[in-house]
Amino acid sequence: MSMRRLAIALPLVCLVLARAPAHAATFSGFSGVDRPYLVNQDRVCQPLAIAGNAASGVPRCEKVTADVIARLSIKPPLVQSGAKASFAAQATGRTITVSRKSGGALLTWDAPDPVVRIVEIYASQYEDRIAIAYAVRRVGKEVTDVVAFDLGQNQTAVTAPSGSATPPAGAGSAAPGPTSVTARIIQPGQGPPPDTAPAPVAAEPPPDPKVAKAVADARAAPRPKALAAWTAVLALDAGHAEALFRVAVAQIAAHRTAQAFEALQALAASPHADAVEWRVEARFDPAFAALRADPKFRAVVGLDQKPATPYERLMGFGGQWEQTGTSCDTPEVRFTATRDRKVRIRVKTSCSGRVYDTPFQGTWRIDGQRVVLALPTSGRATTAADEAACGFETVGDEDALRCALGHDIEFVVLPARR
Repeated sequence: MSMRRLAIALPLVCLVLARAPAHAATFSGFSGVDRPYLVNQDRVCQPLAIAGNAASGVPRCEKVTADVIARLSIKPPLVQSGAKASFAAQATGRTITVSRKSGGALLTWDAPDPVVRIVEIYASQYEDRIAIAYAVRRVGKEVTDVVAFDLGQNQTAVTAPSGSATPPAGAGSAAPGPTSVTARIIQPGQGPPPDTAPAPVAAEPPPDPKVAKAVADARAAPRPKALAAWTAVLALDAGHAEALFRVAVAQIAAHRTAQAFEALQALAASPHADAVEWRVEARFDPAFAALRADPKFRAVVGLDQKPATPYERLMGFGGQWEQTGTSCDTPEVRFTATRDRKVRIRVKTSCSGRVYDTPFQGTWRIDGQRVVLALPTSGRATTAADEAACGFETVGDEDALRCALGHDIEFVVLPARR
């Protein structure tokens, strides 16, 4: 190549490089029914696993069609900023360090390129996955990449922050204080001790009248007196499930985290049949939102453990289930069960521009391994004809619930991890 041709070619090469696209990634949300997350509206990626408080490699992503994305039921993430944030992140060179706002490094990860800055931090609603949007420079331009990490799904490698193993206040003393409870410690990845796990029983004996009155008084007590009132219930029945739950809520509101954990530990070991219900209730109660990413909390409430009872299978993720709809084929279904045995179902079908939205409401009960729904006609007494049965199935590595409402409506819903 002559010098003249070289002089012409070099500016052209530089021009091509300068115009080469520097692709930016936009985080679009986490799947509500599985582990993946969505980037740029059309790329589905798998979050990185954590081992020894570190992650390695890069997320595996693939471009998918709209129907695949629809089945994943992508949910908007929780932006981690301000006083309510649970996570923080910082970058040094290529290393991103993620920590809890409450203290303690959670994980480190080395990006392929030097990181200019952290753009945004996102968490799933249950804080079992987090995503980091970070800026790097490529071809002379600043672009954004996204990486996500899986903190749940039986992820046992994440350890508690340094110092979290300190025994709760009152541990080891001869007698518990007036606002504390005694419990065995459950480590991350473990369930309740075998000899203290709640045993399934057909029915419990009628409550002691003194306990029943103390519970009624505690429920009516004003907030400043609630802790003392529920502690009085525990003085009569040390394993009372609702009292242990309410004490934990009151202790966390008073910023006494160690005592709250004591109550939750005792709840996990309670022999009462309804203990599993209040343990599940604690998983998503707003009072414990700041603890939801803490492995110790997730262990004591069983958030990452396989369900052991039909109640846990139904209510383990907050009682919210869903089926993603497809036009002229599959209805969209939103199924919500609550601890008070109420159920609400919304079935929406659409085809050729027509939309049919059919709501149902009623009650539910456990019958063996089935869930029986009672959906009476408004204003009429419930009869056997108003009942519909739902059965559990396994789809991949999670539960599904198949229900048939008469001859016309049948659906299979998956847990909604929003």
